[in-house]
Amino acid sequence: MIIAQLFENKPGYERAEREYHTVPNISEKMTVRLAPFGMDFVFSIYYLAAPLLLIDLQANPVQLGLVGTLAASVHMGMAHLMGHVSDWMGRRRLIISAPVIYAATCLLMTQVREIWVILALSVVNGFCLSIYWPSLQAWIADRQTGAGLARNIGSFNLSWTAATLVGPILSGSLYSFYPRLPFFIAAAIALMLFFLVFTTVQEHEAVSQEKIEPPDVETSKRRSRFLYAAWVANFASWFILGNARYQFPKLARELSVPPHIVGVLLGFLGFALFLGFYLLRRTDRWHFGGSFLFGAQILALLGISLIVVSEEPILFALAFFLIGLCCSMTYYSSLYYAVHLLKRKGRGSGLHESILGGGAVLGPILGGVAAQYAGLRAPYVLCFAVLTAAIGLELLLVKKDKGPALR
Repeated sequence: MIIAQLFENKPGYERAEREYHTVPNISEKMTVRLAPFGMDFVFSIYYLAAPLLLIDLQANPVQLGLVGTLAASVHMGMAHLMGHVSDWMGRRRLIISAPVIYAATCLLMTQVREIWVILALSVVNGFCLSIYWPSLQAWIADRQTGAGLARNIGSFNLSWTAATLVGPILSGSLYSFYPRLPFFIAAAIALMLFFLVFTTVQEHEAVSQEKIEPPDVETSKRRSRFLYAAWVANFASWFILGNARYQFPKLARELSVPPHIVGVLLGFLGFALFLGFYLLRRTDRWHFGGSFLFGAQILALLGISLIVVSEEPILFALAFFLIGLCCSMTYYSSLYYAVHLLKRKGRGSGLHESILGGGAVLGPILGGVAAQYAGLRAPYVLCFAVLTAAIGLELLLVKKDKGPALR
């Protein structure tokens, strides 16, 4: 009966949906905060434990890169399509399906003994991400516009980054205790997430746009250029993040860093993302501001440089903190500008997810090839080059802006 209800159009929702926009539903406000946390908590636990398991199964750097690249490639390739699908058939069905599938892959990981099976499950996980994130982001964007939209995106961002802060730490500790335990825990959390979204997520028509003066043509062009620049920046950020998640564990193990410390170090990425989102949510000064976007990327260049030359965990922690601050700026900009400027929210969130997915696809696999043939620090030299090129392209995109645009 429950499965049948997943695909049932329930009568009487239309009136409730209209009333929702004037009387917010407390359970849905809670879901805005908990649903992103739940999925990224599962993701963070799984995608530290999976590379560690691959290392124990004698996987090489290319295979370590593939576990991230396969998931991200499916995510990237399908997110834009699934954003359109959510505009057409509704958000709810897609949102509630993903946690069930993810729980199944986590349970299967407790029995895996072959590298190719882990890589195959990464493909399934990529499909889950492609149906979940664009639909959830569009569902959140349907609820408010303007300043309310920016705050909702801020709550969304704080939620999923809180998961990236605690997920790797928990995963590393669980793996040290028993290698299969992280996957059992991740499966349990995925099932709890399913029951949360099943009981709270309902369909809503997008709220009408706020009645404000439309921007002039030049302002619209400038904002569009900032959207494109934010997409380029976010691509580069997820290229770097992919290498940090899937290639750094190998470097750390070669430096005799134990798994639980690897989890703590990667937790600094989550901490910096959370802090960055918290600060950005409290102000709109960064909106369409070039100095914020470029300044954050300079911090990432410093962080990458530390990984290239350092051997001490404390310096790796600082490096991940700087990279995380950059990722918070680029991610918030990319998602907010996409759903703010594009009329179809599912399409906007899908494009956002596809572009960051492109960085997540290319980062781990190209980093794996670099590590295989040029050493375990080579991926970060590659990251430095990619980010430098991205900054150059962004400057070309916004070079015509004057005054406030570059504040």
